[in-house]
Amino acid sequence: MNLTGFALRNRTLIIVLTVVTVYAGMKSFNALPRLEDPEFTIKEALVITQYPGATAYEVEEEVSDELELAIQKLGKIKRLESRNLPGSSTITVEMRSTVPSEALPQVWDELRRKVGDAQSQLPPGAGPSLVIDDYSDVYGVFLALHGDEYSYRELYDFAKLLRRELVLVKDVARSSSSGSCPKSSTSSSTGNAYLKLEFRATILASS
Repeated sequence: MNLTGFALRNRTLIIVLTVVTVYAGMKSFNALPRLEDPEFTIKEALVITQYPGATAYEVEEEVSDELELAIQKLGKIKRLESRNLPGSSTITVEMRSTVPSEALPQVWDELRRKVGDAQSQLPPGAGPSLVIDDYSDVYGVFLALHGDEYSYRELYDFAKLLRRELVLVKDVARSSSSGSCPKSSTSSSTGNAYLKLEFRATILASS
């Protein structure tokens, strides 16, 4: 059968089929579920242990190896990698893709228990180990506060209030702030005040 000849002989039918196909495709595309900020989960955690004064070899033999033996009992591990530096051990734990995202909090709690049980096997001066499982969090929205008519203290207080309110919003997991100025105090006085202070201190010392 010659499709080209059939299409030329039935132009009206081909045009109708084309319009229906395009309409159905556009309708299906618009009906696809989608999120403005799609959620994705990185199934990794870091186990960081400090061992001051130790060489990289000592860190590997006395800290990383002991922790890896304990972590391997966790199961469902895809990758276990350690990075040993003088005085510091960093172990990356990556779970298999079959582990559902909803089960990760329980998995990380079990990881903390395994690491905690292994602390007694570490040499004196090493640890305690720190398990970081939220380093892969991403921020969907950035907010900036500014105002020339407000002081830094007023902006800081409002940022704290805004941070507390944002946590109450649905689907917001956490919020954090940065850029606050460190607190400081200054004092100023005239030269006469310094002379009076020095003079009074001299009198007290002589008495």
